[in-house]
Parts: sequence; structure tokens; C-alpha cells
Amino acid sequence: MDSSKRIERLTFSVAIAAWLTIQSLTGASGAPSAKKLVLTGTVTAISQIKATPRSKRNWAVTVRVDRVIAGEYTDPEFTFTVHSPARAGLAVGRRCTIEAAWTGQKYVVDDARWMGKERAGR
Repeated sequence: MDSSKRIERLTFSVAIAAWLTIQSLTGASGAPSAKKLVLTGTVTAISQIKATPRSKRNWAVTVRVDRVIAGEYTDPEFTFTVHSPARAGLAVGRRCTIEAAWTGQKYVVDDARWMGKERAGR
């Protein structure tokens, strides 16, 4: 292989590496960056789950979606994890408003910003 071909390949490799570095630093990708979801619904199930190590979110809460207020969500149910359903004011049959953020792989509900204060029949 002659030196001009090696230089072309090296230049191309450096350009690709630089582009990938910029993409990772800026968070740019083909997927939308941060998606926010706000929905209202009724809690249909609460179950204990085995959380990943270091996670304190060992309760899964399933909500029947009544209305999507912000974002796009088409499934009839939304399931999320919390540290303590009781502390969040969650119980089967209670209505709640949920705010979640897309992480790139799944929606996550921030326990610190929990909005589950609506009560069924109150």
C-alpha cells in the first residue's frame, strides 16, 4: 500500500473519531434528546420487584392511562418504579398525575418531583 492511501485512511479514521467524540459530548444522536411525559390515570396494581443493585426503587406501580397531558404515549397502561408507594401517596384505585422523563431507554419518574396527590373520590 502506498503512503497516499495510508494518509487517506488515517484522515478518514481521524474524521470519524472526531465526529463520534463531538456526538457524545453534545448528546446529539438520531433519537430525540429529552422527552417529557405527563399523564393522568388510575393506579391498577402495585407490586414489589427485585431492583438492580444500589437501586431503592423496588416497587412497580401500574397506572391505567386516562389522559396524556404532555408528550406522546399510546399504551393503555404506564408502569414505573418508586422507592415507597405509601410515601408517594399511591394506592390501588387512586388517581394520580405522573411526570416522567425519557432516558433514551425508558421513562423514569423522579421521586423528588412526585405529583401523585390526587385522590379518587375526593
